[in-house]
Amino acid sequence: MKNVPWNQIFLEKSKKEGGSPMNLGLGKKMGFSFFFAILIAILPGGIFAKTNPKPRILVVMSASDTILLDGKRKHPTGVFLNELYLPIKGLSEVGYDLVFATPNGKIATIDPESLKDKYWESAEEKEAALRYLSSLPSYLKPISLESAIQMSHQYIGLLVPGGQGLMTDLLYDVNVPKLIFTFQEKEKPIGLVCHAPALLTTLAKSSNEKEFILKGYKVNSVTKIEEWFIETFVMKGSPKIRNISGLLKNIGMEYKSSILPGQSYAIRDRNLVTSQNPFSGIEFTELYLAVIEDYLQKTSF
Repeated sequence: MKNVPWNQIFLEKSKKEGGSPMNLGLGKKMGFSFFFAILIAILPGGIFAKTNPKPRILVVMSASDTILLDGKRKHPTGVFLNELYLPIKGLSEVGYDLVFATPNGKIATIDPESLKDKYWESAEEKEAALRYLSSLPSYLKPISLESAIQMSHQYIGLLVPGGQGLMTDLLYDVNVPKLIFTFQEKEKPIGLVCHAPALLTTLAKSSNEKEFILKGYKVNSVTKIEEWFIETFVMKGSPKIRNISGLLKNIGMEYKSSILPGQSYAIRDRNLVTSQNPFSGIEFTELYLAVIEDYLQKTSF
């Protein structure tokens, strides 16, 4: 039997029994009041009007606060603040809900390097970013990656901000390739910033090379020259995993980047959006918002 809205049944019945919604044995005055109340209830904003839930974006972050350099020295790290703030601010401003997740549900650490003024338009913008994060309950109490997998059907997109922290925990977490595969299988938007595209290599390792689900996709990440600059002048040491661009090429992806290092660069290929460095935030966010909009237009969410 075809489902018919109850208000439509009410109107059809009224026509059969007297041609007016008020002629239902209630009397004209009472009938008018009843019908008016029904309209108030079913119109947008009425007391019984159904409120559509906001689309939810899963934001997966590192929970690490150090990275081992040269196999012996720990260097402070974490999530790069503006690589997190700019995308989530853009997403929130257009009405998306954000759900944060980390390994074991541990609160993320912000990379101290990302607090330097050179990564920000102004000191006020940086302070606004810190205040914004502290106002988000889900950021302050993230869910575990296991929980994120169990509830993956609730999210329309996946976002992973950059920072060296993910190279020490997310890169080795067995839940990461499961999450990426779950989103990619349904062609949901996936956004990976700076170092985060390295996580795609975990998906390739967990499947047969011929079945790598992202083979042939265009991709971007921190470049080899930018890695050298970070290791030489910022961290003053080398991490275990290097040359992310080369690793992405090795698994069959088509690597793209800016001509010069330190420039804004982001690229979209179908449902995948990737970016190069902390200066690519605006470009990345615009592309990621566009891919989400395209996804929503072709789904029944």
